[in-house]
Amino acid sequence: MKWMNLFIAVAVLVGVGFASDARQAVFGGGGIFIPDVNDVVYIPSMAHSFGNCAQLELGTYAGDGVVPSGQWGLFNLGIGENLAIGGALRRTDGQIFSRADYFGYAAPNPGLNLWGAYNLGAARFGLGFYMASYSSKTTDDNSDTESKYSSHIYSFKLSSDFDIGDGGNFAVALGVDLNGLSNENTNASDQTYTDKMTGGTEISAMLRGFLPVRERTKVVPVVRFSTFSHSREITDYSGNTTKYGDYSEMNLFVGSGVNVSVMEDGLVSLGLGMLMTDTKDEMDTTNKTEDKTFVLPTLSLNTEIPLKPWLVARAGLTKNFGSVTHTEGGVETTTSFSETAGMFASIGAGVKFKGFNVDFTISDDDLFEGPWFISGHPCNAFKVSLGYNWE
Repeated sequence: MKWMNLFIAVAVLVGVGFASDARQAVFGGGGIFIPDVNDVVYIPSMAHSFGNCAQLELGTYAGDGVVPSGQWGLFNLGIGENLAIGGALRRTDGQIFSRADYFGYAAPNPGLNLWGAYNLGAARFGLGFYMASYSSKTTDDNSDTESKYSSHIYSFKLSSDFDIGDGGNFAVALGVDLNGLSNENTNASDQTYTDKMTGGTEISAMLRGFLPVRERTKVVPVVRFSTFSHSREITDYSGNTTKYGDYSEMNLFVGSGVNVSVMEDGLVSLGLGMLMTDTKDEMDTTNKTEDKTFVLPTLSLNTEIPLKPWLVARAGLTKNFGSVTHTEGGVETTTSFSETAGMFASIGAGVKFKGFNVDFTISDDDLFEGPWFISGHPCNAFKVSLGYNWE
């Protein structure tokens, strides 16, 4: 459990969650230092920077007969000189997707993003909205009972990015997520049993800059913070209410990258960062637990090199050093590590043809054992993205 919490925290804060397409998957933890069209989901003001494009994420294939995960698509449209709008379909984003599983209930269906950005010259402002929901209702006329369930997330993003110096840029983004779920059962005596999440608000903030220091070099400072908490309340058929303790998460990432332009449209990126997370589960007041993660440093080295006008090669490597401290029943256990489960070297490529782009990524597992359809190992990652750009 400790290692799973660590991987989720590193993935979300250091890069994988920041842009989930095949190109960014190569870069792993260093993806947060490299701009990508999928950034508009979290920094909607950047929509004006990417013009007209459409992208389809084919997801990760885990094995024969298993539905691929992470399949979604986006579009971005420039309207006139100053306005850009866009949207994404079938994305899964937010705490509700993991917390619903903790409650033992169904998570929302993949959701919908909408965003818009307006250019004011040296600065751009953007608004973004995301929603995902699921609901069900079951009525049994024979027993005269009824069951209703719903889960949802509503997410709001506000951002601004503005020009600095010659080719520099700095972005600020704020987010508020409203997560919730409720299960209600009514018996033949018209008595109701309810189980619901209370609270469920996540607040996030991010700062990221691309600051030119030389003709072909930019420094990329990044700060990312989020805090989330919720509780649980159950009311039985007799009207007695039980209020549980709180579950909370706090995440902070501070880092800096150096991006060097090489060849034409090529890039070498070196990233260095520090990650802290604190997860407290006090819902069961008789068995409180806390997991603290401290990663210093998190290192990344990534490169993107054009081999031909139509072919781009990519490679990425991430390495983390840190510790996890687990506290339960007053007993504290600390485990140090120099490798994070699930983070590994990856390679990939991009193929371009008349506005069409095909990006793919394979992990080191694939290099040695082949993808799942060859090796039969369900954990091997293979991601593919399809895109199209037009004027």
